[in-house]
Amino acid sequence: MIGPVNATWLLRFDTTGDGPRIAVKDCIDVAGTPTTVGCRAIAEDAEPATQDAPVVVHARRQGARIVGKTNLVELCRHADGINPWTGTPANPLDPTRIPGGSSSGSAVAVAVDEADVGYGTDTGGSVRVPAACCGIVGLKTTAGRIPTHGVFEFSRTLDTVGPLARDVAGAVVGMRMLEPGFTPAGRDGVPLTAARIRLPGVDPSIDAAVDRALAAAGFVSTDVELPDWSTWLQAAYDLAGAEGHWAHRHLLDRADRLEERNATDIRNDSGIPAARVVACRRIGRAATARLDGILAAHSVLALPTMAVEPPRLGERAGKTYLTVPFNLTGLPALALPVPRADGALPASLQLVGAAYAEEELLALGAQVEAALVSEP
Repeated sequence: MIGPVNATWLLRFDTTGDGPRIAVKDCIDVAGTPTTVGCRAIAEDAEPATQDAPVVVHARRQGARIVGKTNLVELCRHADGINPWTGTPANPLDPTRIPGGSSSGSAVAVAVDEADVGYGTDTGGSVRVPAACCGIVGLKTTAGRIPTHGVFEFSRTLDTVGPLARDVAGAVVGMRMLEPGFTPAGRDGVPLTAARIRLPGVDPSIDAAVDRALAAAGFVSTDVELPDWSTWLQAAYDLAGAEGHWAHRHLLDRADRLEERNATDIRNDSGIPAARVVACRRIGRAATARLDGILAAHSVLALPTMAVEPPRLGERAGKTYLTVPFNLTGLPALALPVPRADGALPASLQLVGAAYAEEELLALGAQVEAALVSEP
């Protein structure tokens, strides 16, 4: 076992063998090491985990090498990738920009080929946003599909575990490590249709890149409007806030060991009443029914992962605007890079499938990826 080398890693392990290299976000238990969640208030008293989380057990049994524990945003609470205490992993595409979070270290480790698969968690976009920022693939899994035992809790309703990888094939390997026996679906020549979700505030060049990628892969796209999007968005934020307060309120006893933004959020979210939580769950049920109805008529939902380029360090910009409603509904969502015509940083296409349809979703992602590779 060796110590951290840079802000990407909180702990590196000496490993040998030929199995896939797995980087584990430090909110997931690895036996013999403390789980600090990038937080001083937790790290000061953290004891080594007595056993691996199930997702780590599954990987080891299949010959994976756990190569280290990766850095993250404190308490998994923000999507920018910034951690003033443990450091901020450098975005490999542009070090002046955020790496995305909260699974920042796992995304960067994969992007710079220090791991084949990164384990991340996604409560509002924390796998998909760093994938988009770093130009790699990230999969938010269906809520409840992958066990979260041994995973630090933020929002028990919205938390999921998913893989990050350099390409879709790597994400398939990641899913197999998380769920032994996982196999993507075959493509049988059925016509592909995409419900193309369009929302205000998206950079036109990003929308154009998404449209080109869908067309190249042979999708017939139909524009779909979702006028309740902002309602779904706020319901997800409030539900995460309420559940996050109850999960993290004990840390306010050491508020001086927390980032100020997190201490403030935990305090403020104590005011979310139970009636609002119930209302948010009802909104989530209605949103799920709406999206299920659209998916009954289309192969997939399609939209960007992020509305804008990765913000520069110190800039404020919405990062989970296009991701968090799918945590509210629990549906699986795949983020994969697609080129922009002006040669700028890649955009990220988000494909959303039916519940427990990761097998089909990854097959569709592979078809998009292959079409983009074959383009002149």
